[in-house]
Amino acid sequence: MKRVFPILLIALLLLVPVLSMHAEDGRYVYADDDILTEAELQTVNARAAEIASTRGVGVYYFFYSAVEDLPSYIREFAEEHVVEENALVLGFNENYYYFLQIGPVAKAALPDSVCDGAILDAYRAVKGDPERKLLAYLNAADDALAAYFETQSGLIPSGTSDLSGVPANIAMTDGGKPTVVDREHLLTDREAEALSQRLKEIGLEYRCDVVVVTVPRLDGKSAEAYADDFFDYNGYGYGAVPNAQGTTIDGDGILLLLSMEGRDFAISTSGSAIKAFTDYGIQVYLEPQFLPYLSNNNFSDGFDAFADGCEYLLKTAREGVPYDHRRIYSEALSDAQLLIFNDRAESVANASGIGIYLLENAAADDPDAFLSDFIRERLLESNAIVLVNSPSGCALRVTGSLAQAKFTDAKLDSVREAVEPHLNRDAYSAVAAYLDVCEKIATDYAHILTNDGALPEATLRSVNDRLKQLYLEHGIAMYFLCDDTSDPSALARTFLDSGKVYEGNAVVFGTNGSACSVLVRGDLAREKFSEKRIAKLVKEVGPYLSAQDLSGALDAFAARGEKIMNWRPMNWITLFVAVVAGLLFGFIPVSGMKRQLISVNKKTSAETYMEPASFTVTQNSDLLLGKNVTRSVHVVHTESSGGGGRGGSGGSSFHGGSSTHTSSSGGTHGGHSGKF
Repeated sequence: MKRVFPILLIALLLLVPVLSMHAEDGRYVYADDDILTEAELQTVNARAAEIASTRGVGVYYFFYSAVEDLPSYIREFAEEHVVEENALVLGFNENYYYFLQIGPVAKAALPDSVCDGAILDAYRAVKGDPERKLLAYLNAADDALAAYFETQSGLIPSGTSDLSGVPANIAMTDGGKPTVVDREHLLTDREAEALSQRLKEIGLEYRCDVVVVTVPRLDGKSAEAYADDFFDYNGYGYGAVPNAQGTTIDGDGILLLLSMEGRDFAISTSGSAIKAFTDYGIQVYLEPQFLPYLSNNNFSDGFDAFADGCEYLLKTAREGVPYDHRRIYSEALSDAQLLIFNDRAESVANASGIGIYLLENAAADDPDAFLSDFIRERLLESNAIVLVNSPSGCALRVTGSLAQAKFTDAKLDSVREAVEPHLNRDAYSAVAAYLDVCEKIATDYAHILTNDGALPEATLRSVNDRLKQLYLEHGIAMYFLCDDTSDPSALARTFLDSGKVYEGNAVVFGTNGSACSVLVRGDLAREKFSEKRIAKLVKEVGPYLSAQDLSGALDAFAARGEKIMNWRPMNWITLFVAVVAGLLFGFIPVSGMKRQLISVNKKTSAETYMEPASFTVTQNSDLLLGKNVTRSVHVVHTESSGGGGRGGSGGSSFHGGSSTHTSSSGGTHGGHSGKF
């Protein structure tokens, strides 16, 4: 499929007289029509195709006299015509030349010093024969590649590039590599064959190599490094083209390595698999699937569980929602934008206990079914609002009593109204609008309910914030209801039974402006708000109500509530033990000191203690034994430890996405390693 687009483009360019091109497959040389004959063009293209086949690097050439901006044109040319992952392009116009190296192998083997030196010298050394000049260029590039691979061959780690001895019944990847390499013979022949066929099917379905390798030892390497090197130096990776040494870089695949000597394991991911297999997906979902089997030496079932887990994670990634510690998924957003939005959703969850999820799923035929599966298997909180958007439609659902109390039907309508104008049009605006409205609803703490206009908005906001802080610190919600037309007792009871009080521990204060009634729900609230303390609460709030000072009543309500919640009961046993211990520890040393004292008779003045003529004062002066002291505050700044989970859930080391590292071959890998 990759070659269809260059062919179509070349056909269109035939309409331009100066840039006359041909559309044969395997075309590496492009030039004005009067440069090469058809036979000469076939010869040089055949040589370039041979280099690409043996070295894994495409070597391209073009000469178009009419091109002005040569560097820009070469980059466009490369995007449209170069099909290899690694390539060298040499372009000329009437006045200039320009080299472009593409891919890590080409950049390492053919740096500017080699291109501007040996390769360009070889090309220029031939005079007057275009075919020979181009062959000289191609041969010089081939020589440079050969020299590079020769120097690299000694750097390939021992034990990581040997696929000899793999049974013939083992199924191969799309690139012709065995899907199972069982050097430790942990599987029977039948088990290995069945597993390899399963891994091959998964790899072909999701265009991602899935490989299992067992080895006796790691040869002094870490499990992570061994797995990465085995993947790269054996040419694994769906769609990757191995170089002359069989090495591939950044092909799509996942490899599970087991070393029995130290019972080490490592998962190495590469290419698109890095995004499909996130840190969270590997450590929270995949590893718990297969590691218990491996720990019990049940290797066949363990590898089958690994295959099942890989298939599920590849499926979720294909649907656009990789298994991750994230709440916002959208392929239309950049990684930086997703990071910002997910951090914001995390903050809302920490502040409110409600998770906010938006899933842009391009593959879901049934959004409701996908949403149900997501809630059942991947929700991070019990209370959440989840929106799934796909070409087949949208689905919106709320889970948990707290979230359901916050997101009433009317509030859900406001969510839909805010988001729907942006869906399938502007992903950034859709996510921003969704988070805006959901954050406002989730973090809303409207526990002061009065007649409209009875209190200024600023006062309501201030007292609600104060009560919210008390709830976060002590876990007891405080409600203040004022309705001058209602019976206070009925007002409080109806409100408490209506389901609008979603906290497990709550105090509901109902008043009509003169009389009041207080109801308590939950063991913790009943422990704190005894009848005696409720009486004190009513006593402090009552005078303000009588004076029709609602603001003062609210302030007294919050202040007394804070005192009650902060109160700690006296432990009389502890007090008694402390007093006794204090008396004992004081009496013993004082008694010892007393026994060392010498008893004397009482004297009426200090002079009687002096022996006559035993002390004479020769000089005296007054000294000021004091000075002014200025006190200042010393502020110590401490770094925040970051994170901080929601109450009862603990923190998390996952920030979303995949951490990566570079292997010895220069490839980028993700994954995880440990013991089994």
